[in-house]
Amino acid sequence: MSKILISFLLLFFVVPAMSQYKNDNVLFRTVDPSDLCNQLQQNKGYLLLDVRSAGEHFDTSSFAPNIGRLKGARNIDVRELGKRINEIGAYKNQPVFVYCSHSQRSRRASKMLADSGFTKVFNINGGMTAIHYTGEAGNACLNSLLVTSNGYKIVAPAELCGRLSGNRTGVFLLDVRSDSAFRHITSDDQANAFGSFKNAVNIPLVELPAKLSMVPHDKEIIVTDLFGGEAAKAAAVLKANGYNNVSVMIEGLTRWFSMTNRELPCKWQLYTSPVSYEFLSTGDFGELTKKNNNYLLLDVRSADEFVSHSKDSWRNIGHLKNAVNIPTTELSTRLGQMEVDKNKMIIVYAFSGSTTAYTAANWLAQKGYKNVKLLINGLFDIRWSAANRKGYSDLADLVIDIPDENL
Repeated sequence: MSKILISFLLLFFVVPAMSQYKNDNVLFRTVDPSDLCNQLQQNKGYLLLDVRSAGEHFDTSSFAPNIGRLKGARNIDVRELGKRINEIGAYKNQPVFVYCSHSQRSRRASKMLADSGFTKVFNINGGMTAIHYTGEAGNACLNSLLVTSNGYKIVAPAELCGRLSGNRTGVFLLDVRSDSAFRHITSDDQANAFGSFKNAVNIPLVELPAKLSMVPHDKEIIVTDLFGGEAAKAAAVLKANGYNNVSVMIEGLTRWFSMTNRELPCKWQLYTSPVSYEFLSTGDFGELTKKNNNYLLLDVRSADEFVSHSKDSWRNIGHLKNAVNIPTTELSTRLGQMEVDKNKMIIVYAFSGSTTAYTAANWLAQKGYKNVKLLINGLFDIRWSAANRKGYSDLADLVIDIPDENL
């Protein structure tokens, strides 16, 4: 889970509260992007309700990702829905399909609608991001529903895999991270841990306007970064300067490594890593737990978070079964006391993609632990994927001791 997604947590669904998934298919139904067109066809007279901000809806946000909208959707920000709910009162007994960017705000909205007497409410799991990163945006039906004010295309990881695995002569791969992040010399262990696509050219976003001569006009420009936000801004700069064939990979390198090895078979072949430990996606972790239990599961959050007693209630989401809790700051003393075999697999995780987890993985690798894996999106994504991604529901069984208010 990226820093951008943590910001969404804080701004959009931590306050007022977050019982997260217990209302799914109880107060409202959930629908996967792959099933959305079928459900729309079966539920005539529906309303599409976009509960993101107006900036997100119209692709003019300076903060959130501008990733388009669904054609004909009504936009009512979830923060305004309570006082504007009568505007859609005619749909109380009609199908209402609710979406946002990642389907947390849409769950809040779906509950509000159900509590207000709406009888046919559907939450679109994963929101607009999932429509893109799963590749469903390429489905003819969903593609016909997509509307955007962006002048650039959004590319799913699997689509980029296909582009870069074949003849790359027509592609210019542009990495717009800072020079220090690209060279892995920042003060942030998370930023330093991400390598780059092979043959990518680094032009930092802040330097791009002055270095446009380095970017060819006769190739497709595919822009990448760490989280997706800088790449989108770079794409806008390119479009404003006459580049007509520009694409952005959704959610950057963090999304690339959030896909499973099965979903993205080219993941490691097209990428150069600067670290000696391995990134582990949520899905690959789930598969590993079915085949192997000979590993140390290391939770590096604070002791309060581990036992769900954090003062930030939204951080209290339990822990993984059989995990050992050693906060990153205590690794040097407490792990040594455990006398862990340095060849044993150690899987490190935190709440989400926090820097502390990367610091811990880096420390372990430097101390000679040879089989370190980092669950890059952490515990939050285990729960999120179980609720939002088709075929991932069994991941929910891996998380225990979740307080009732955050179920």
